Amino acid sequence: MRDDDILNLAIQLNRLRPLIDEVLDRYHVRGPAADPAGRLPALTATEAKRDSAPGEEPAPFHPSVELAKASMAKNTRRAYEQALSGFEGSGRPETDAGVAAYLGDLYEEGRSAAVAAMAIAALRFRARLQGRPAPVGPVAERVLAGFRRLATERGYGNVAGVSWEEADCAAALAERAGDPAGLRDAAIVAVASDALLRVSELGALNVHDVNLADQTVLIRRSKTDQEGAGVVQYLGEPTVARVRAWIDAAALAEGALFRPILKSGRVRNRRLTQRSIRRIIIRRARDAGVKGRISGHSLRVGSAQSLASAGASLVEMQLAGRWRSPAMPGRYARGQLAKRGAVARFRYGA
Repeated sequence: MRDDDILNLAIQLNRLRPLIDEVLDRYHVRGPAADPAGRLPALTATEAKRDSAPGEEPAPFHPSVELAKASMAKNTRRAYEQALSGFEGSGRPETDAGVAAYLGDLYEEGRSAAVAAMAIAALRFRARLQGRPAPVGPVAERVLAGFRRLATERGYGNVAGVSWEEADCAAALAERAGDPAGLRDAAIVAVASDALLRVSELGALNVHDVNLADQTVLIRRSKTDQEGAGVVQYLGEPTVARVRAWIDAAALAEGALFRPILKSGRVRNRRLTQRSIRRIIIRRARDAGVKGRISGHSLRVGSAQSLASAGASLVEMQLAGRWRSPAMPGRYARGQLAKRGAVARFRYGA
């Protein structure tokens, strides 16, 4: 979404605020009662029943729910819900400092200023519907301003991709030292490259999610699978060997797959944070000589580009990366896809 679209959206929301306030006041649903699930008050009765604890009655729904839902365009509501889902999945607290840190995460991932602005708009809108102060304060405002200034040329796919060959090199360099940290980092790079994993998905992996015999990894939940249906991704033999080496070195039997390691070499009994995983990917990619702006998303982007170079169709790329549509991998691999376009094939026989 462009900056002028964001401005137009803000103008439309300002016009809708009197109607929303009137609805909330009329049905006395200000505060948490307006949104028991902590999301936009536009849940269906089915969603409310699903979100309720076993044996618990679904939260009552007021006519204000449908009125609030109808007060904004369907695409706008979907964009807000996606933005809120991304924020909640980050684990950041809904405070001024937490929102500012989340914007920093988005910047590291190579997202555009419009994505950051959408997250801010969604958080403000939800807070207003719940009748509470917005979590966006002076710190987050300053970070957003800096984001816009530094990311003026940024769009989707502007992050440097780490290709299959570069990922193999990064993993080989990491494991060369033979220490637990190197073995862990090699496994992280290899798994992320093969399965096109997001940083959040890497952090959520458990030991039992990896089937070394079948060469697969189970992604139990993801950004595009909020229901938790799960999906199984393939791992190559070198990747399986690296995962096995890490599990054996860390003596892991269950629980989190990727964990922090103390300077003494002792493996901690908790998960690596998403921030730590990003830093590992960035450091290992730089060690392998990858140029450009690297982020935690670079392995996923690079795998999409490698698939395109190998001749994969957009649909195959979409399925491999579990994107909702082929548009996103198409943006990531537009350079590679151009080399397979009509002019390249029919005019120059590429």
